[in-house]
Amino acid sequence: MTKVEDKIINCPGRRIPLNGLSNTRDLGGYQTADKRTILPKKLLRSGTLFNATEEDLRILTEEYKLGTIVDFRTEVERKQKPDPEIAGVVNIFNPILDEETVGVTFEEKEGEDKDENDAIASIFNHASDLGGKPTSYLDQVYESLVTNDYAVKGYGRFFDHLLEADDRAVLWHCSAGKDRVGIGTALLLTALGVDRETVIADYMKTNDNVAEDAKEVAAAVLEKYGDAKLAECVSALLTVEKEYILHAFAAMEKRAGSVEAYISEVIGVTPKKQELLKKRFLTETV
Repeated sequence: MTKVEDKIINCPGRRIPLNGLSNTRDLGGYQTADKRTILPKKLLRSGTLFNATEEDLRILTEEYKLGTIVDFRTEVERKQKPDPEIAGVVNIFNPILDEETVGVTFEEKEGEDKDENDAIASIFNHASDLGGKPTSYLDQVYESLVTNDYAVKGYGRFFDHLLEADDRAVLWHCSAGKDRVGIGTALLLTALGVDRETVIADYMKTNDNVAEDAKEVAAAVLEKYGDAKLAECVSALLTVEKEYILHAFAAMEKRAGSVEAYISEVIGVTPKKQELLKKRFLTETV
């Protein structure tokens, strides 16, 4: 094992230090119930790749051997902030939400200017629509991500893409890398045999990476509109809370009896597929 791989194993779910990407992480190092470990440099979760620098792309392709990107965003989001083209890397369009879903990613409507002021106005307007109370809305979003047929099919395809990819690393992303990616990652970690506490801890690590940006956006909203309550709402919309993922788990359990049954019976990741995933992305059985 190299020194870099040893560091990853001893710091599971670590953020990859990239200049333009704040929430790109390697799932390598997480341990499963049977004492196996997720291999380093194989499974990468991320937010948008739009701001990746040339050095970031070099690190991902040369050091992490990136081979496949699975994009969870809508077509509108992809047009607004397209992924960089990377020679030799397969980019798969696998939307989790349909184009009619609004408010989750604060995407601008087609034809709108996309400067910073417009982005802030878009977020402010969404917070205003919620009356400064985002919790019930986000609970609904997370329930939708695990009960909506469109989302369910999207996550099912995601697992197929993982199994169909070559032996290089797979990276999946949405816009912020917290909601759609958060649920997808929770499903994957569970399918690999990672315990619930660890799955939740990985989900919450998003705040370590996006909190500063969320604070800056909230401050900009406060400065522009002078509404402290809505600024707090904006901050909540751009970060995660443990209650959101717990609400999603509860919705899965209500539908299928358990998260494990939801993964196999609803998403369609059969026990056979789960064994193939484990064989591919975990260390050998101890």
